[in-house]
Amino acid sequence: MIKKIALLTAFLIGLYTADAKDFIDVIQTGKRYKFVIPDSLLGRDILFGSRIVDLSSPSAKVYAAGQMRRPPVVIRFSKRDKYLVIEQINNFVEVDKDNPIYEALERNMKVGGVDIFEIESTGPSGNCSTIDVTNYFSQEVQLAWPLPENVKKGRIETKLSGIQFIRQYEDHLNIRSYYEFLGGKETFTITVQYFMLLLSKEPMVARFNDDRVGFLPYNRKLYSSGSSIKTNNYISRWRLEPKADEIALHSKGELVEPQRAITIYIEPYFPKDWIPFIKLGVEDWNDAFKRIGFKNTIIAKEFPVNDSLFDPYDIKTNVIRYIPLEEANAAGQIWCDPRSGEIVNGEVLWWNNVINLLNMWRFTQTAAVDSRARALKYDQEMTGEMIRYAIAHEVGHMLGLQHNMRSSYAYPPDSLRSAAFTAKYGTTASIMDYARYNHIAQPGDFERGVKMTPPVLGPYDYLSIEYGYKYIHRAKSPHQELQALDSLFASKGSDPMYLFAPFITAAISPDPSSQSESLGNDILVSSLNGIKNTRIILDSLINWTITAGGTLKDIENRYESLSKQYFRYISLSMSYLGGVYTIQGPAVEGSVKYTAVTADRQREALKFILEQIKEAPKYLDREELAIITGSLTEDILKKESELVSSLLNNFILPRILSSASLSKNAYSLNEYLQDLDTFIWQILGGDSLYEKNIQITYIQMLRNISKINYKGEEPITGSSAVISEAGFSQLSKTTARIKKLAKSSKVRREHYDFLIDIIEKR
Repeated sequence: MIKKIALLTAFLIGLYTADAKDFIDVIQTGKRYKFVIPDSLLGRDILFGSRIVDLSSPSAKVYAAGQMRRPPVVIRFSKRDKYLVIEQINNFVEVDKDNPIYEALERNMKVGGVDIFEIESTGPSGNCSTIDVTNYFSQEVQLAWPLPENVKKGRIETKLSGIQFIRQYEDHLNIRSYYEFLGGKETFTITVQYFMLLLSKEPMVARFNDDRVGFLPYNRKLYSSGSSIKTNNYISRWRLEPKADEIALHSKGELVEPQRAITIYIEPYFPKDWIPFIKLGVEDWNDAFKRIGFKNTIIAKEFPVNDSLFDPYDIKTNVIRYIPLEEANAAGQIWCDPRSGEIVNGEVLWWNNVINLLNMWRFTQTAAVDSRARALKYDQEMTGEMIRYAIAHEVGHMLGLQHNMRSSYAYPPDSLRSAAFTAKYGTTASIMDYARYNHIAQPGDFERGVKMTPPVLGPYDYLSIEYGYKYIHRAKSPHQELQALDSLFASKGSDPMYLFAPFITAAISPDPSSQSESLGNDILVSSLNGIKNTRIILDSLINWTITAGGTLKDIENRYESLSKQYFRYISLSMSYLGGVYTIQGPAVEGSVKYTAVTADRQREALKFILEQIKEAPKYLDREELAIITGSLTEDILKKESELVSSLLNNFILPRILSSASLSKNAYSLNEYLQDLDTFIWQILGGDSLYEKNIQITYIQMLRNISKINYKGEEPITGSSAVISEAGFSQLSKTTARIKKLAKSSKVRREHYDFLIDIIEKR
């Protein structure tokens, strides 16, 4: 319950005489604010951070009202003579207090002060400290300033800036300050709400991370005398426990409500007809919690009406926020107690234009199959379904879950064309993947009942919630939970529905089974189906868009997205080249963590890629579209050059070289280069502008990788040296091939002479 701020008369200024409370008391006299800090609070861990309330002319799309841009920090108050000091705690380590190393570790991890205040009074019993914080919160508080240093904002104008109010609660404070900056390129204002949250004396029992399931992890160093320093990995999660009087019921398998439900509020800036679907997306996760004995775990609410005490910027208020900026994105964020990984606050950020992105994905991936997706504006059912999925995905992040890029690889393409299968499982084993819509389905499938969209929750989602939130009775430490947690995976075996792979930041995924925007466990089949669908849409793009009431700009925007989608289907197949399947999990006897993609599969993928590059211009460079969008030729030339360059760049070649060590029948680098050369001339040996462009790009890339060391240059070593030698060998063979072709072709003689000139003048 909120406590009223004490208003003292001038007679009591600086002479606080009440006994100290459990947390910080606040004295306000006019525009001056003072904290009264009891000695019992000294040394206690306090979470200190801030949130943007409002700001003017944000200089970047990522800064917006409502956001917490920096992780909060842990501070402690310390009394030193006549001063009160704020200390920032950065090192959270594990060490037994009875271990001989404890004292040595204490001496090596002393904490210094970051901010200092003069104590004005200490109370009648000397058991508290009164400090003036007016100036502190009227300036930028560096410990918790929400914007990075590179935001140009001029100098603060103290006459216009200062504390607006401080609200005092039993275990936290909210301090709202307004700042106005002058002297920059333009005036800049920002209102910041700082918070100080008292953390529990006993942190929540941490839970070990397991790489078979994806939670947002954090690490702690473990120290023990005479032993090497180890790193313990834990997960981030909400504290979910039965009420004290219902623990016995829960242990018997009865459904109980948690001691503290996770309540998420929805800002009132969303369209009213979206609200029911947003609530569904939030509360869909309750079904997973029911399976581990908790009901009504996560609750979605609209902002309360006429409640002056409700604060959407409070650290204890979880909010789905509408960000009215031109960004097509959504994000789920969490803020944790770094001592245990306990999530203390979560939010979903929904930028203004994300709905456009959802609509375009639905169009480009399913319009060939589902006539409803050809509309410019979708009906409430379709829009709601997309919003529900997107919100549920971001709420998954609020629950501590990472992306699981392995889930979209769980199902065979044939299953994703089955009405019965997709009705039960949707398109992916987890909504935490980047598997958008069913681009594998073909015309006629939708009418047969094939589902176009992801599930409400997938099998993996239930497993991950069980791992992270199962209440393990009588466990008092992370180690005591291990056996119960490990048993969760035993019954799943190697079932692909329950496998996990993290998001990989790479231009081309090194693991074909772990990449975003993919679908199905045969990328060549799924990509070909997607390409076929894209061609159907391109054939009717103008007609469908105009019929739907669209403009020439709509046609242009749709074409741009279709073109990107077309080339994305091709590039997804590149993950097979030098690819290695990775299985997460502990090392056990007989387990295989890494498996190279077979040579036959890589060769098949290489041929598929070049065949699709050849065919792309036929469907993308259309006269009827060019007269609307302008010439399309240059963009297509660039995209196909990028794809061909990728086949010989520093992503693919080192991977092919290194993956060969995983298999006796591996695809060698020399075999790859030879096959690439053969396919280039067999598949792309025509006289079109696009085929010539591909050959020119190929020769330049082959020449670049086969470079020889000249005097004064850095020596080529390691894999680069081996790749250069293989490239040099292939270039010699290719040169001979081109010279032979030049002699036998009068029509293309100039083109071949040009290629030879590129090689010989390298």
